[in-house]
Amino acid sequence: MAAEIPVAAPTSIVGNPDGTAQLMLAQAQRAGEALARRPPGGWVALIREYGFATAALAPQAGTLTNSGAGGVAVISGLSGLAAVAANSWYAVGTGLKGNSIVAAVNAGAGTATLNQPAVQTGAGQFSFGQSDYPLPADFQRPLDNTLWDRARFAAMRGPQSPQQWQIYKSSVLGRAAIARRFRFRNVGGQAVLSIDPVPTDNGAALVFEYVSNAWCRSSGGVAQSAWLADSDVAVLDEYLIKLGLRWRVLRRLGMSYADELDEYERAVAKALAHDGGAAILDLAPADRLALVGPWNVPEGNFGSAGGG
Repeated sequence: MAAEIPVAAPTSIVGNPDGTAQLMLAQAQRAGEALARRPPGGWVALIREYGFATAALAPQAGTLTNSGAGGVAVISGLSGLAAVAANSWYAVGTGLKGNSIVAAVNAGAGTATLNQPAVQTGAGQFSFGQSDYPLPADFQRPLDNTLWDRARFAAMRGPQSPQQWQIYKSSVLGRAAIARRFRFRNVGGQAVLSIDPVPTDNGAALVFEYVSNAWCRSSGGVAQSAWLADSDVAVLDEYLIKLGLRWRVLRRLGMSYADELDEYERAVAKALAHDGGAAILDLAPADRLALVGPWNVPEGNFGSAGGG
């Protein structure tokens, strides 16, 4: 590659203080990042499926007081709180307001402190559910219409806009829900997937597909979003990355790069056209699974045991 630019070939790249090595590493990094972001739907090699399960505690008896700092609610006499985490779990039960978030938890003492006071104190039944779930470490962006609730065999509604989310979380509409809703949010500096209504069923299987930001990996197979060693390999087509590196280095050196850029763009366009194949186009496509239709519904004798 160095001979094609042309520059003197460095003996190594990563960690080499030589100016040429540093230039090639920086431009190789840009070439990989830019190529990874090229297709809106993601390269097939970067599409991942992520499955996770809802987390919730069954209803249990407890005692509710407004004895927390500033008069917020505290539920005592609880058990099984080891899995409950502050800020991502919600509490539902006797005397609690809507959207009562767990602000602190003491599993040893069996207490959970909420973010707001209760409207009624005393003994009651309380359940806890996790609303916010961490995303995969290599998550870049979601793929639309791939988030499914496998426990209910139903697609989840979303992603919700901020306005829709507040309608469901803050108005009376939030009290009724047939299907789960979701929204990608940033909570406390962490990107999460938030679910509404807060799950009360523990272990329900949810799944979605996303585009990974790990466009390269180590020689041992560890996913990476940057070149960290000379032995790293690309997840994407290395031929395209080399073409991207070539014209970028030429440009940085102040040399002509128009032909190299044109060759790169043509190669990327071909790769995009071939990536994952192409679907048969339909003038009236359907984006929903139809289990009942004219092909399996009789024209008459509905409910007749004898047919005829």
